Amino acid sequence: MSIAPSGVHDRRDSPRVPFTFRVRCDREAEQFEQTSGDLSTGGVFWAAGHPVACRDVEVRVTLPGQEEEIAARGEIVGSRERQGALGFHVRFVELSTEGELAIARYIDEVVIGWE
Repeated sequence: MSIAPSGVHDRRDSPRVPFTFRVRCDREAEQFEQTSGDLSTGGVFWAAGHPVACRDVEVRVTLPGQEEEIAARGEIVGSRERQGALGFHVRFVELSTEGELAIARYIDEVVIGWE
């Protein structure tokens, strides 16, 4: 996946859907945390609910009907409170083409209502 420099890619270019995924700070000893947030082809919104002491993260997504996880690396590019909890905007910096296409197909199915 080709990633544009920070600020060039408008995150609103990619539709987002509510999703549950696993995320952790990009450290070997760190455990993955199951969380709910939003998923797009460009990244995720991680509703951590607590402060995070890292910028780089690993994200694992398992799409409905799929057995294989999609692995991505991302960077935290912003934070905000959402429904009273702290959350982080994560922009993917490393995602396979196959993973990006699978996420895009899933989002199309959700947004358009395909089954």
